[in-house]
Formats: sequence, structure tokens, C-alpha cells
Amino acid sequence: MNIQFLTPALFTKKYNNNQNFSYNTCVVPLIHTELKTDTVSFTAKKKDKLHENKPATTTMIDVVEHSYEKKIPEYTIYSNRLMDILESIAMKFNDRGVEFDREYCEHSPVKSKDSFVSKLIRSGAKPLDRIRSTLYVKNPHDFKLIDDIITELDSRGYEIAKISGTRKPDFDIRLADVTQEELQGLRPELRKYVSDPLPTGYEDIQLRLKDKTKKNAPPMEVIILFGKETAKAKIDESKYSYNIRRELKDTLHIAKINNPEQHSPAQRVKNNIKIISNILCSKISIPLFTNAKNADYVNDPFRLPVELTQTETLSLKGLSEGIRNKIPLHYKAEIEKIKSNDCDEKIVEMIKETPTYQERHDKTIYASDISKARKELIEEIKRKRMDDLDTIIKVQNDIDATIKKYGPKENVRTNS
Repeated sequence: MNIQFLTPALFTKKYNNNQNFSYNTCVVPLIHTELKTDTVSFTAKKKDKLHENKPATTTMIDVVEHSYEKKIPEYTIYSNRLMDILESIAMKFNDRGVEFDREYCEHSPVKSKDSFVSKLIRSGAKPLDRIRSTLYVKNPHDFKLIDDIITELDSRGYEIAKISGTRKPDFDIRLADVTQEELQGLRPELRKYVSDPLPTGYEDIQLRLKDKTKKNAPPMEVIILFGKETAKAKIDESKYSYNIRRELKDTLHIAKINNPEQHSPAQRVKNNIKIISNILCSKISIPLFTNAKNADYVNDPFRLPVELTQTETLSLKGLSEGIRNKIPLHYKAEIEKIKSNDCDEKIVEMIKETPTYQERHDKTIYASDISKARKELIEEIKRKRMDDLDTIIKVQNDIDATIKKYGPKENVRTNS
């Protein structure tokens, strides 16, 4: 296969304000397919029981994974130094409600290889949060304390990094009910970087640091939370709610189709995803973060139930199974569109956008060119179908784990 047809240059892509691909009735929109499909064959031979002289093939993902994996020991050194400094700062300000939980921070101080590649594929940009650590601040609305922590970090060799391509500090206050009076304790250049908490109720302060002592040091992320209960809630919410919602919205190719036809498989999939997300947010995410805030910050004993009813359990199973059933129907219809002669004109337009066509002297597009491009488009659609089926199977397993933890518990009969 000529992989140039699988590069983004082949496909007409339009973006909306959220950087999602708009839907083309003849072509399934792409999301960074070059990273998932392009391969490079090297001259080395690989022997196995089936093929004595099978060429060793390295995918682009393999290259990215290998490159990132080589840096993990270096990142670990930076991470350990950052944790040492944060622990020292927490001791200095302990009487003002600052704590450092080394066990929690050592849980995932450097983004794993798999997590790095997954986020790269989803966003198309290399993740900056490769090194991260956490501080607990009992009252993050005490912005004089936040300012003192930033000053202390600066004295230890760290400054707040700039957002790439801008002069804006990479700093974000995501807290509810922040007042202008409270912000007076913070240095003026940071006071306007206040945003709302996430819809799930999750709150934090995020800052990305630059190591002034090392020229090529990677940026390092520090997250300020209310305390240990919020940290625990963050782990549980990610595992049992956020990761499922993210897989459905960001990984499923079919979910990225904008304005699908009414009652089409794609439209029904998007509707199912919306309902699943609403159930998980309202029944898992929001009560987890509300309870954690009550424990760490408000000192309120009130706790919301974190549980799924029998009806919600059946809905999650049925909706996810509905997505699984609609995926083959959608891609079957897309293949039929590509096979139709009605798509010839669109295929011709895409051929003209490829570097191969633009570099060749003979600008005539032959029937054989259209046929070849059509076959490659169909192969791309089949790959997307397999990707989506793999994703929904994983999602269903994750939903089962959520139901096991938060769903109705079967009555256990005990002997009297």
C-alpha cells in the first residue's frame, strides 16, 4: 500500500472551534491516523516459526514509545528532585495547612509510556504533563499562601512556565467562589487566571514549572488539592468514570463525526455516549468530589451516596451494547458510499491534494488512480471499524468494573 494515501494530506479536513473534524458524507474523518498506521520496514530480518526471513517492521508508535521510554530514567531524576523540594516546602508551611503525601505522589510521578502515547494520539500534541506532583493545601483560597509557595519554588530553581507560543503563565485556578478580595494576596500577574471548576465538581490549582537550573529540562506539573480525600476521589473518579467518558468521546472515531444524519448509527452512538456520560457524572463523579471537598475543606460530615441503581446499571449495559451494535452498521454504510461512483469527484479532489500528485509531471488522473485511492480509503475505514470495536469492548469491561464497585450489591443469604 502506498502510505501517502493514509497521510492527512489525502483527506479534506475541516475544524470547528473545538479542533474536531467535521463530517464528510463520502469520507470518514481522520484523527491522527498516521501515528497509528504508518510503518517503516528496516533491513534486519526477524526469524520465527512461521516465517524464517520475515522483515522486522516498526510502527510509528514503536518509534515514539522507544524514544519516550529512553527518557523515563532522566524524567525520574527530575521528578525525585521536585518531590524532595515540595516535601521541604510542605514542612516549612505545615502550620499553614500544607502537606505533602509522598506515597501518593510516587504512585505515578512520571507519565507512563502507554499513557503518553494514548494522549499523543488523542490530542495530536506531545503531552507536557510528563512529570507531575501534588501538594495538599487545606485552604487554597489563601492566595497569600499560594504566592509564598510560588516564591519558595522560585528560590529553589523553579519558575512558572509560559504557555507554548504565548507569554501567558501556565497557571490556572479552578476553584469555586473565588473573590477579588482573596486574590489580592496573589501577585498581580497571576490574578486573572481563574476559571470555573469542572462540571464534575473537581477543583484544583494547576501550575507548570520550568527548571531554571537545567537548560533542556522538561516542564513539570504541580497540582494543588484540598487534601487526601480529594486525591483519593481523583483516582477513583478517573478509573470508574472519567476514563470511560474519555474513551467514548476521544478515542471512538465514530464519536468525532459532527452533525450526523438524524437516526443514523453515528447519531445514535453520540446520543448513547451522552446518556452514559450523564449517568457517570451525576452518580459517580459529582458525589465523589463533593464528599471529598466536605471532608478536606468544609469539615462537613454530610456525604452523598456514590452508587448506581439497578435501572442505571441496566442502562449503562444496554447503551454500551447499543454502541457496539451500531459500529458495524455505520462502517458498512461508509464503505458503500466509497464504492459508489458518486464519490469519484471527491476522490479526485483528494488525490490532487496529495504530495505525490503535486510532484508528478503528468497531472492526468486515470481510472486506475481513482480505483487505487478507493481501495485505500476502504482499508482505512475497515481499520477504523476495528479500532472502534476494540475500544467499545474495553469500555464495556470498564463499565462492568464500575458496576461491580458502585452498582447494587446482591443479597447474600446467611445461615441463621
